[in-house]
Amino acid sequence: MYKKITLFLKLHEEMLLAAKQRMAVVFHADDNNIPVDDFIGELWHKRKLVISAVLENALVDKLAATKLGEEYDLVVFDARESFNPDALGVISGVLCGGGSLIIILPEFKKWKNTQSLFLKYVSKLLFNQPGVYYFKNNDYSPEYLSKDTRENLKKDLDYMGNNAPYSTTDQKLAVEHVINSIWSNNDFCCVLTSARGRGKSSALGLVASQMINNTTCNILISAPRLSVADTMFFHLHKQCPQGIYQRGVFKYKNSSLKFIAPDSLLEKLPEADVLFIDEAAVIPLSMLEKLLSHYPKIIFSTTTHGYEGTGRGFILKFYKLLDAAKPDWKKLQLHQPVRWSVNDPLESWIESILFLNLKLIKKPVIPVDVTHCQVSLIDRSELIKDDLKLGQLFSLLVFAHYRTSPADFKYLLDDEHVRIYSLDYQNSNLGVLVVNQEGGFDSGLSTAIYRGERRPKGNLLAQTLCFHAGYKTAAEFKYARVMRIAVHPQVQKMGLGSYLLEQVIKCEEARGMDVIGSSFSATTSLLEFWNKAGLSLLRFGFSRDHVSAAHSAVMAKSLTCHSQKMIDDLSVKFLQNISLWLQGGLQTLSDEIKDSALLQSGEANCKTITQFDLADVESFARYNRNYDACMPAIIRYIKNLAATSVSLTEQEQQIIRLSVQYKNDWKTIVLKLNDNTHIKSKAQATQLLRNALGKISGIH
Repeated sequence: MYKKITLFLKLHEEMLLAAKQRMAVVFHADDNNIPVDDFIGELWHKRKLVISAVLENALVDKLAATKLGEEYDLVVFDARESFNPDALGVISGVLCGGGSLIIILPEFKKWKNTQSLFLKYVSKLLFNQPGVYYFKNNDYSPEYLSKDTRENLKKDLDYMGNNAPYSTTDQKLAVEHVINSIWSNNDFCCVLTSARGRGKSSALGLVASQMINNTTCNILISAPRLSVADTMFFHLHKQCPQGIYQRGVFKYKNSSLKFIAPDSLLEKLPEADVLFIDEAAVIPLSMLEKLLSHYPKIIFSTTTHGYEGTGRGFILKFYKLLDAAKPDWKKLQLHQPVRWSVNDPLESWIESILFLNLKLIKKPVIPVDVTHCQVSLIDRSELIKDDLKLGQLFSLLVFAHYRTSPADFKYLLDDEHVRIYSLDYQNSNLGVLVVNQEGGFDSGLSTAIYRGERRPKGNLLAQTLCFHAGYKTAAEFKYARVMRIAVHPQVQKMGLGSYLLEQVIKCEEARGMDVIGSSFSATTSLLEFWNKAGLSLLRFGFSRDHVSAAHSAVMAKSLTCHSQKMIDDLSVKFLQNISLWLQGGLQTLSDEIKDSALLQSGEANCKTITQFDLADVESFARYNRNYDACMPAIIRYIKNLAATSVSLTEQEQQIIRLSVQYKNDWKTIVLKLNDNTHIKSKAQATQLLRNALGKISGIH
């Protein structure tokens, strides 16, 4: 079989190179790696990338993203151990025109009997696909390229001739337009959009290089991660080789381009001649609105679809915002691929496998009354057979502002704890809600979670209420965590989301779930939405998302009598603690949330020690409970201490005083301690506090 495949690759290489198109060759192999290694080693391609957990000189799939921006003529994707769709998306983007993608699947019998619905969906797409050649078994050889296929392999790429450094005409025109507009206008805003692989990030680098080479300027770039800007910095440095680049900062003469994280950008609003925002769809609209009002010259770029997994619904909402804030804004689109030709069949196939070609229903029928809609639990084994329904459901998740990746879709199809609910009207899907079942552990495991000794994967609600919120038996309850809820953009604000949630709550109660809840990036509108559905606010996360600058919130509702006490207790505990948390770990909550009615009904000046407090102090001192979560209890406990006969060292006495005075300001606490001790880190100071509290409470 390997000789057949090698011959097949050789026969079609010249034609693929001439057309700058790519193809995929798919076959099965057993667990014997020697013949596979020999086969790959004998292939003649100089730029070769192998993704595998077991083959020689291979890169594991989790590190595939480190190859973004590179170029290869041959890519091998070994899916025998696991099929990582995110990795497949990445490596398909680094394969150049004329190249081949080799996909190695598990042996045929194992593949045929797989229980994975995602892999069954992939299996459907191996047959009768242009540019995909499936060697099903050793006795079968796919037909060589048909006459029709050969006719389609035309040199349809728009070659650039002498237009270097641009990769395509699209890119050249876009960069020239941006440069001319920046220099001729005091106020300029544009949005650069493209599918992946169209040279969007490199275009930003070319814009920056022309500005820096021709004038003195200060440019800022913000993106969800510094790695997103790597391609831009690469092309900038390529065009300005005399410049100096050091992690996130490029300097040339008196000009500079600096990376800044979105939350830091919004907080500091540093001066800039031009602001770049790359992958803008990942950043909340509220943040982008504030940036629009502050920076006169701003360039947004975003991927309209791709393995990055940003919501395309962002585009619709953002354009409305731009119309109001910057009426003269410009829209620029890049259509021509950089590394392959326009009609590349492999790109279409990869988009189908990874759900990157989904489209919303254009004009859904609007129900007269929400109760006319049907809410149903989806049979996922039937869903993969219904391309229309599958497309409608998953397109809603993509267009919603979620970071939905191909791996998420694999999880939604395959995980046994996932349930998908659909909201339909007249055969059109208007909404989708995804539930993950969690918890239901025995008392021993729940106790271990409470102590910080265990963290079972995929149990966010059960774990956070047990460990962070500090309810020892919380993980024993069965939870329905709402992972995703999305409504078609054209029928939002009509009560459909609330109706869908209301019906799902009834369904999950009937299934015997104890609690329904959700964890989400907190905004006042979302807090009000979940509160309206009867869910109580039980927790805020203490760290902020570096992109949205928002804290996460946890809200939940009891569905059974025996879980009601837990929800009531945690709700009371939250309201008793919130005033101290706002002085500590939650100081950075937005003013809108701080003023929310949900935070105003607490016992703001609660000074009495409760049983919750004693439990938090004990678990902090004895086990690995989080300090921020236990801080209000610790403060009240220390303040209510009578004279104690317990002998504390001078260091322990000092940490007791400092913890009350500075709460969670560990930088100051460590500095104060360091004057008289060898304490040099938060971890050391925290352990000192654990020891002191343990002595006082009689634990140590």
